[in-house]
Amino acid sequence: MLSGTLVAAEGIPTMREVLLHEAKHRVEDWFLNNQWRQKPPPNGRLDWPKESDGIQLQITTNNYICDDDGRIEPWEGIQLNKDDSPPRPDAIPITFGRFDVKDADAIDVFNALADTKKQTEWDELLMNGPGVTYLGDFAKEKARGAAVSFVARPFPDRQVFQWMVYNSTLDHKEMWVVYSTRRNELLHQRGVENEGWPAVQAQNCLGSYYVVSLPQGGCHVVFSTMVNSHPPWPITAQFVFNIAWTKTADYIQHLRQRAQLLKRRRLAAGGKHELAVPRWLVYDGLEPNQTESGEFFVADSKKVVPPFQGPDYIADIIQADLLKDLKGLAQPNSPFPIVSMIALLVAAAFGMAVWRCRKGHGMTALGGTELEEGTSPPLLE
Repeated sequence: MLSGTLVAAEGIPTMREVLLHEAKHRVEDWFLNNQWRQKPPPNGRLDWPKESDGIQLQITTNNYICDDDGRIEPWEGIQLNKDDSPPRPDAIPITFGRFDVKDADAIDVFNALADTKKQTEWDELLMNGPGVTYLGDFAKEKARGAAVSFVARPFPDRQVFQWMVYNSTLDHKEMWVVYSTRRNELLHQRGVENEGWPAVQAQNCLGSYYVVSLPQGGCHVVFSTMVNSHPPWPITAQFVFNIAWTKTADYIQHLRQRAQLLKRRRLAAGGKHELAVPRWLVYDGLEPNQTESGEFFVADSKKVVPPFQGPDYIADIIQADLLKDLKGLAQPNSPFPIVSMIALLVAAAFGMAVWRCRKGHGMTALGGTELEEGTSPPLLE
């Protein structure tokens, strides 16, 4: 799996490297880490889980910044007053979840998620709408871009311009699909216009699916999403989750069915593993390959500075209710403004450095009905 050595020629990390590291950090160091949870729900960092059909969903009890990049600046520039210019960005909870998929392998779930265009065949939110447009396979980012429109009737459509990155072991036992709408200005320049009014430009600041094969067959999926759909006032993201979480469960059921269908098709064709995206986007250490990407290959785009790194990392993941305290550290009347700021940046940089040096963890086996009963052990050894 990704070792942290993929860096673009300009010395700036690729979008693929940064998004994969942040996705793994949130799944392994946050969701699957009992110490990070601090206390049992709802007094810790995670709210009560929702459970249905062997699916477990939880949201964070705190909100984290997720909005259009035009409203997100380095943390010292974020406004605390919504009347200021630029206005304070929206903050929403992060959703985590996990579920098993029987009668399908990790590569089948991966392909169902990675083949975004064909999701219009099984994802109800993509059916009968504008659909999906690929914006290119970007060599300097080792990432694919796409414009995706979700049908939200009776409400207006939601459209996202998102990066998509991938990772896998060579034996396809562990696989990742990660999405992000952060730093997507380049994608908006690829000739696809925003959907006209009343469609809403939404954000998925970081979404990921980690798929791992199980010894007894099938696979287990751990996922995280951070979607700001900009619901109309006074509806909050927490309210949307609590009334619509069953729709997420329905989506997972459709994903399970799609993966099972893909496995049947694969076995009927001889069982060979074929990836739904170019290999150079998936495996570590491969050079961009124009032949694999064909017309989607983008060689000479401007290098993007990815999110989730350096001083920007604080703004990307900070809990909204801590903004005031953090901003106060940088004010002239703060008792130790410079020392405090340096301490914060060093802590953030150290955390990223430690994470980049970590190796992937192994997965423990899950048995039978453990997940359905909500008694699954932490996945990490």
